[in-house]
Amino acid sequence: MVLSKKKIYIICSVRGLKDEEKSEIDAYVAGLENQGHDVRLPYRDTNQNDEFGMRIVEEHEDDIIWADEIHVWWNSASTGSHWDMGGARMAQKFMPEKNIVLANAHKLEVAPGKTYGNVLLAVHYGLTLKNTHKDLERANKKK
Repeated sequence: MVLSKKKIYIICSVRGLKDEEKSEIDAYVAGLENQGHDVRLPYRDTNQNDEFGMRIVEEHEDDIIWADEIHVWWNSASTGSHWDMGGARMAQKFMPEKNIVLANAHKLEVAPGKTYGNVLLAVHYGLTLKNTHKDLERANKKK
C-alpha cells in the first residue's frame, strides 16, 4: 500500500514495440500498480484503432492532464513518444506540480550535444537552463 496513491500516465513506444522492451515496461507498470497507483498505459488502455491518429493523440493529451505524474519509458525511435513528451512538458508549464519521471533513466547515457534523451535526463534530475552539459553528466553518473 502506498502513502499517496498517484495517477500515472506512461509515455512509451506503441508501434514497433519489441517484445523485450514491452516485458520491461509491463514489469515496471505492474510494480506501480502493486503499490496501489492508477496507471494508464497506451498500448493496453488506449484503443489503437484510429483512422489517422487524432483520437489517439487527444486521448493521450487527456491522460497527460489527468495524471499526477508522467513516467517516460524513452525510446528515441518512437515518434509518438516525441509528440507525447512535448505535450507533457507543455502541461507541466501550466501545472508545475505535475512530475515527469524518466522510468528507464538507468538505460540512458548522456550524449554529446543536443538530444531529446539529454533533455529527458535533465528533466528527470531536476536540472534547468542554468545547468550545463557537465552538470548533466555528473547527475547521470550518480544513478
